Amino acid sequence: MILDDEINATIVRPLPKGVKLHAIIDACHSGTILDLPYLCRKRREGNYIWENNNPPSGARKGTDGGLAISFSACGDNQTCTDTDALSRDKVMTGAMTYFFIQAMQSDQPEMTYGYLLRAIHNAIHKASTTVGLSGPIAALVGRVFHTGFSQEPQLSSSEIFDIDTVPFIL
Repeated sequence: MILDDEINATIVRPLPKGVKLHAIIDACHSGTILDLPYLCRKRREGNYIWENNNPPSGARKGTDGGLAISFSACGDNQTCTDTDALSRDKVMTGAMTYFFIQAMQSDQPEMTYGYLLRAIHNAIHKASTTVGLSGPIAALVGRVFHTGFSQEPQLSSSEIFDIDTVPFIL
């Protein structure tokens, strides 16, 4: 098992100024996998706010000046879905990965972190709750999702920023 503290010490803390790390993690219990100091959490009202995710011990979780940003498939206490229902070739694909790619291929004129997070969240929610679908989404719902399905994509960062105005650029 690789601990988030080890990942943080190995690839996050050493990031120098001017370097940006994007991590896209489609794995169970991956919410804070990079152990970043800020977590963007969806509120009941539907908007997102940054929460301080620093440990009570005061251990340093930031970078050496760079920026680390992570999209995770689900929260630390959640599992995520892998399925072949989204593939013509029956290749296993994570639901978050599939919907991330769909969002990236959309005609959205300026892709922001907020747009991506909402698009992924909404697509996963729709796939897990919609009845009467056809095609690959129906297969996904029928074969994989069950009552009580819960997968909340997460965005975390080494710095707080406005997710609705900062463009997503790799």
